[in-house]
This record gives sequence, C-alpha cells and structure tokens, in this order.
Amino acid sequence: MNVRRILCKRLLVVMCVLFSGAAVAAADRLPVLKITVDGSITKDMEYAKGTMSLTDENGAQIDLKAKFRIRGATSTQYLVKPSLNMKLRTDDYSKSQDSLLLGLRSASKWILDAMAIDRICMRNRLCMDVWNEMSPLPYATDFGGRSGTVGRFIELYINGEYKGIYCLSDFVNRKLLQLKKYDEKKGVVCGVLYKSGTSDIANQNERNFTPDWTAGTISWHNAWELKEPDGYECEAAWQPLIDLFDNRKSYSDVRKYFYLSNLVDYQLHVMALCIQDNWGNKNHFFSIRNIQKNIDDADPTEAARRKCVVSPWDLDTSLGGSYDGSKYDGNYSSWDPKDVVKNGGFYPFSVCQGQAEYNALLKARWKELRTTALSKESINRRLENYRDLFLNTGAWSRMVEHWNKQKIKPCYVEDLAKEIALVEKWYSERFDMMDAYFGVETGISSVEAEEKKDDAIYSVEGVRLNSVPAKGLYIRGGKLRMN
Repeated sequence: MNVRRILCKRLLVVMCVLFSGAAVAAADRLPVLKITVDGSITKDMEYAKGTMSLTDENGAQIDLKAKFRIRGATSTQYLVKPSLNMKLRTDDYSKSQDSLLLGLRSASKWILDAMAIDRICMRNRLCMDVWNEMSPLPYATDFGGRSGTVGRFIELYINGEYKGIYCLSDFVNRKLLQLKKYDEKKGVVCGVLYKSGTSDIANQNERNFTPDWTAGTISWHNAWELKEPDGYECEAAWQPLIDLFDNRKSYSDVRKYFYLSNLVDYQLHVMALCIQDNWGNKNHFFSIRNIQKNIDDADPTEAARRKCVVSPWDLDTSLGGSYDGSKYDGNYSSWDPKDVVKNGGFYPFSVCQGQAEYNALLKARWKELRTTALSKESINRRLENYRDLFLNTGAWSRMVEHWNKQKIKPCYVEDLAKEIALVEKWYSERFDMMDAYFGVETGISSVEAEEKKDDAIYSVEGVRLNSVPAKGLYIRGGKLRMN
C-alpha cells in the first residue's frame, strides 16, 4: 500500500467522523432548508424551477435558485413526504452552479432523502457511513477514497409546509470516484458509471436500450442506468458492462476484472447489516476509471484503471427494516447470513460463492471488521449519536407532532429512544449470528480495547506526532479530538 493511499485511508476515517452523528451531536438545532417549487410535486414531473434557502445550525444562510424533481421508483407512494433531486442553478436557471452545502462538498446536484419508509429516519445514512469507513476505494482520490455519499440531517419545508427530518446528501458521480472524463476532442468514452435497477426502460425481458442510451436491459430483468459519461451517452459506453455479463463468468475472470477486497467488503456489509434490497439486480453501482486502459497491461497500476468497483446505493432496507416500514417495535427482518450466501447474490458475487479463496477472505475480513466498523460498539454508537441529534435538537418531537395531525403520513415511531434500543438488541443478535456463521470464537476485544492498544497521535493529514498539539484537531486512539 503506497503512502498516498495510507494517508487517504486516514483522511477517510476523519471524514467519516466529521459527517456522522458524532460530529453534530452537540448541535442544539438541525439545519433548516426551505424550498419553493413551481407547480405540483407529482409522480411524472419534469424538473421544476424553484428556490432554496438553507440555514445551518449556526444561523448562516445561503439562498440559491434551483430545480427539483421527485426521485426514486417507490417514493411516488409517499408523495406526502417526497424524496427529491435538487439541481442548483444560476439566477436565470440557464446553467448549473456548484455550492458547498453544510461542509459536505462543492456540487450542483443534491439529494433530499425523505426516508419515508424508515421509522427511525437514519438507516440509509448510517449504513452508508459504515460503508465509507470500512471500504475505501482501491485507489486514492481527492475525497479520501470514499465511494458512498455523505450527508447531513436537516428539517425541510416545501412551499411553506413543514415536512420533517430529511437527509441532504451528495451524489455518487464521476467527480467523486475520479473517473476519467469523456474525451470531447476525440469523441472517446473513458470513465463509466452504471447504476443497477431502473424503471426508465419498459422492456426488461431482453437486451435493449433507450433511444438516447441512458438506460438499458443487459439480460432478463437486469436493467441499468448509464450515469457517466453524463451528456455523452452512447453505445460504446455500454460495451464494458455487456462484456462483463456475456464473457466474464469464470472465477478467474472475476479476479481479473474486479477487486476481491471490494467484493468481500460489499458482501459483509450486506450480511452483517441485513441489507435485503442490495443483493439482487438493483441498488448498486459498477464503475470503471478508464475503459481505454488495457486490463493486461504489464504495469499493474495502469491495468487496475480498467478494473470494476462495486459500491452500494439506497440502504434503507437494513438493520431489520423492511421495504414498506412494517418491521418495527421488536419485530424485524432477519435474513440469516447463511441464506444470504446460499442466495448467491448478483454477478459477480454469484460466481464467488463457494470458492475457497473467496471464503477465506470473507472470514478473515469479518474478523477484522467485527472489532472496528461493524462491531456492536461502533454500530450502537452511530445509532445513539443520530438518536441524540434528533432528540436533543427537538427535531423528532416536531416531526412527530406534525405528522400525528395528518391523515396521510409516512412511517415513523413516536418513541425513538425505545426503537433504537430494540434495533441495538437486533444488531447484537445479528452480530452473534455472523460470528456463528464464520466460526469465530467469542472474547475478541471490542473497539474500545483496540483503541487502547493504539494510543498513537496523528495529525488530520495522517502524520504521526510525538505529542498532542497545543491547539487544533488531531487523532488519538482512532478518534478525532481538538484542543
């Protein structure tokens, strides 16, 4: 592992702390976003003009023009609390406009996630936070190597009507993953990003593509959206994905065209957190940095640019939750880890199950993650940080009070503290099931014990220090601290 990648991994740990509940638990209020949208918010709406006014927890305000559209195939069932895409625009709406919102990153496209089926309003965010911590990209990027979104919880008003707690998140795109940009001069596709699962193509029984090449069906009920190159969609951009499904079906092919470490992390993420909607033909990304590179290049660094990375998307059916919000109050979904493996998952995972090397990697990696990102202590800490954020800011009580008065309402619980305690109990049992599946003996040290072993001090840039700095941020025992 080179020095730059080590520093990126350390930076990613810092970022995961900054963008988790731990970094904002002391706030006495959530940021408030007020948007106006021309016309009605409907199932089939095009992007509509509007405005956004965002006030952060310290009272700083930013006002911008924006366009909005409903997002997600299932969100149309919950129009009372809709998830939206938000595109920031110039004053005349003619061009996109990047803006740094709530310290996340400078971007023009944003997600307003309603979490309408999640009764604790944190599953997607929490599980993505875990993913970002446990599985950085196999290469260095300007964003700490993360492949998942980051987000902050807000309270949202649409056309003056209070809608409750939302999560403002960035997009997974070319810039985040640092895919090679489309070569306009030569008309050559370089970096590609595919998103699995779409209703944008009607025929999902056989291979076909939309006339504009933005969506396609590769095989029976295996439909995708082409997210990059954005604005240069074409047949050539689809060929690498077609080749994977048509011609790369052996385990040796998977080892060559994918990163086994990335696949192992993805599978353990699904298994440990019981993410039921992300093991079939939807809710994940495939990305390749540059399809013009030769996978057989003698230089392994160059060859790696042609490899495919798998990353997750839409993680709300996790931690015992369900697609319709029906699992709560001690009654939770629990897909047995052995049945996850037996199911096989989507390609390339379906090829990997039962392979001795892959099985050994799964077990070894679980032994690592059970003491870090997927430990009981780590998951409980994240649940409690977000719980405390919602309760201490009064946002949860405001949301409950509002929706209790409405005839049509999204999914939520009134007693958040009780529900979080029950989810923690569920995860404790889930964790023990994972240990049993992998044959791990009990008694392995907790996160806290591991932190005590490594009391080293680092700068936020990842440089080891001899002593605690007199002023500023630093890392000690795996935690971000400040003097």
